[in-house]
Amino acid sequence: MGSGYVHGRPAGLPIVVTELTAPRRILLLGDAAARPAGLERALARGGYHLLEAEGLSVEQHAVAPPDLVLVAAGRADERLEQALKALSGEAWRSIPRVVVLGDRDSDGPYKALSMGADDAMPAPVHLPELVARIEARLRRVPGDPVGRDAVWRQELMFDILEELSAALRSESIVETLVRRVGIALELSRCSFLLASPWERYGRVVAVLEKPSTRDLRVDLYRYPEIREALRTEKTVFIPDLESHPVFEELRPLWKDLGVSADVRSVAVIPVNLHGRPAGVFLLRTGREDPPLSPDQLQFAERLLGAAARLLENEERRAGVARRQAGAVATDVLTGVGTLDALDRRVQEEFHRARRYALTFSVVLLDVDRLRGYNERFGNAMGDRVMAELGRLLQREVRAPDYVGRYGGDEFALVLPETDIPGARASIARVRARIEGHEFPDLAAADRPTFSAGIVAFPHPAASDSQDLFALVEAALLRGKAQTEGRIGTADSVAA
Repeated sequence: MGSGYVHGRPAGLPIVVTELTAPRRILLLGDAAARPAGLERALARGGYHLLEAEGLSVEQHAVAPPDLVLVAAGRADERLEQALKALSGEAWRSIPRVVVLGDRDSDGPYKALSMGADDAMPAPVHLPELVARIEARLRRVPGDPVGRDAVWRQELMFDILEELSAALRSESIVETLVRRVGIALELSRCSFLLASPWERYGRVVAVLEKPSTRDLRVDLYRYPEIREALRTEKTVFIPDLESHPVFEELRPLWKDLGVSADVRSVAVIPVNLHGRPAGVFLLRTGREDPPLSPDQLQFAERLLGAAARLLENEERRAGVARRQAGAVATDVLTGVGTLDALDRRVQEEFHRARRYALTFSVVLLDVDRLRGYNERFGNAMGDRVMAELGRLLQREVRAPDYVGRYGGDEFALVLPETDIPGARASIARVRARIEGHEFPDLAAADRPTFSAGIVAFPHPAASDSQDLFALVEAALLRGKAQTEGRIGTADSVAA
């Protein structure tokens, strides 16, 4: 999201509609053996007329240049560079050049772009995505057939929804949605933010331009366009942040902070789940980007509406599964997860984090003086304190987090995609909630406190999920040994 975005793009341009005179023409150039299987069929289905060059001879096509050149190459080497140089004449100056590579070299697209390509894809080439990229390059050229464009968008939507349906978890659906919308609309900046009109803070859960960004907390007071979209449940489009009146109060702050403008246009599309605002989808464009058009916004709105239904179905399915598992996985006294359920959850997060190179933390909370409560007031009082703490913890943690009972006077938190500083912040929030909570039959001075231990994965000493429990227990002992803070970590005794 950034500290504030400014910079931009002009307002959406009107769509020029002309009668269909001829299909778009694509010249196939380069190594025919390096073309993806089914390429010609996919392009023909997209309504394109295909031309073929003999070797690198393009002179015969210079008189009536094609609308786009598609260059196939085994690798981004000197042969590809020669093919692109064959298109260096004045007749080819404004013709887009898209490269498909036959190998999986992750540096291949970078090399191809450095040689003069306008776009490049490594193997394996996803043909619907390739067709989408080609269409994105050509859609603003005068004479774009409206009928064929509508067919393409419909096919693209079906393709994206098919991929979304294959995602197994809600976060996978959101991440896939952000990536595919960004590609389809040829945007470099796309993100999804969970928020409601009744809360000050939102949470960014997927960012196209920085996929590693997850669970970023943002102050919605700094984003009036997001608040407006959540309040009205309607799309908000800001053509130019530097001149739009909604940002009038924020511009002096931007000036004082020295914020430079790197975004001009923003579209905020609200997403409702189960009839309630659940978040927004942000489409942003830079100063030099082509403007968002009304049909692009309409496409995104339709796709998000369909995706919301997929998310609702996934939430219902996950809710049923949780209720079924919860019947045997809930601690009777505290209402949090049992030790067995906690063990399964840590295993799940361990394998997920290792597979996708993610971070997560396990926190162990030891209730101080619980034995003292039992001795002074009886075991019933100690049980009531633990039950009340269980309820507080479940209300305080985020939706993806998990709370389990680790022992007689210990709770454990599993915090997905959270590092040690993030775990410390979670502990601070829980402590603040407990300090402000009134416990029945307890004076303010007797409110429970706790010591804490934290371990974050990846950790060099954790080769399996069980190692995390040993590490967090050692961290808890370090926390108990402190006089202030009382938080230990698996690699440090500092609070």
